[in-house]
Amino acid sequence: MTAHTPLRCANTVMSAFPGSAGKQVVLLDSGNYPAFANYLNETWTFNGATPDWTNQSVGVLDAAGPLPGRVDAVMAYDGTGVTLYGGRGGSSADGVLQDTWTWNGTTWTKRAPATSPFGRYKAEAAYLAGTGVVMFGGRTLNDILLETWVWNGTTWALQTPAHVPPARVDHAMAAGGGIVVMFGGSGTNSQFNDTWTYNGTDWTKAAPTASPSIRSGASMAYASTGGLFVMFGGQDTKTYLDETWVYNGTTWTKVVGAGPTGRINAEMAYDAATNKVILFGGVSATLGADAANETWSFDAVGLTWTQL
Repeated sequence: MTAHTPLRCANTVMSAFPGSAGKQVVLLDSGNYPAFANYLNETWTFNGATPDWTNQSVGVLDAAGPLPGRVDAVMAYDGTGVTLYGGRGGSSADGVLQDTWTWNGTTWTKRAPATSPFGRYKAEAAYLAGTGVVMFGGRTLNDILLETWVWNGTTWALQTPAHVPPARVDHAMAAGGGIVVMFGGSGTNSQFNDTWTYNGTDWTKAAPTASPSIRSGASMAYASTGGLFVMFGGQDTKTYLDETWVYNGTTWTKVVGAGPTGRINAEMAYDAATNKVILFGGVSATLGADAANETWSFDAVGLTWTQL
């Protein structure tokens, strides 16, 4: 077990940070689910070699971190640091956010890009080398979106791909091997079990020979060691899923063996220090309305889970 751990949280954000000296995983903890009496902004880093979490904040509401506190933001490694965008605040005054922040391993900086997306939450983002941070979907106060945006480290640019996936929220997305992979999520009146890839220019709907069922709120990360996209959990129309699936670019394969309990809105990122995928938090079916503060690692070579 880790000696230190963030608060029980869901709808938070986590990213790999392989460019750091310690090859860290970075988590922005948004608070105690489900009450959210305060939307927090604690920054935690994970050292997989120990393994342990370290709170980098001076308080649960850190004046040096992204403010206002938020949930349902997007966060991704951006090639040099970590980029965070949007989300929704803890009050009607905060509303849906459209600010961009970057973390360099020590300091959060609020950026002022020349171009920025409309505010949104429940979007997903992943870093595609040679392109930038690719963000898709999410919702405003009134609409579910199907926009593709790219952050190049300086500004955001709206993309115009020839093919576009249906609008969605709560999808799973990760990048590796030269592509972004996106799976599932929810539209206005339905859930999806489609697989899409993005190569920096266009989206392509994949046709895997096997595929997971419909689900929203699943978590995904790309495991460089193993060369697999790893997806865990999510919820179909009635069930918190405890399934682990891996995608090799051609088909999905369901992993057999024990792992975390079924949950939604957990966070996953690849830990370059240990070559494992790290999963944290989420809302677990076994805990009812409470969120988990468990940390798990997944070996994409042996296809096994270990609780840390």
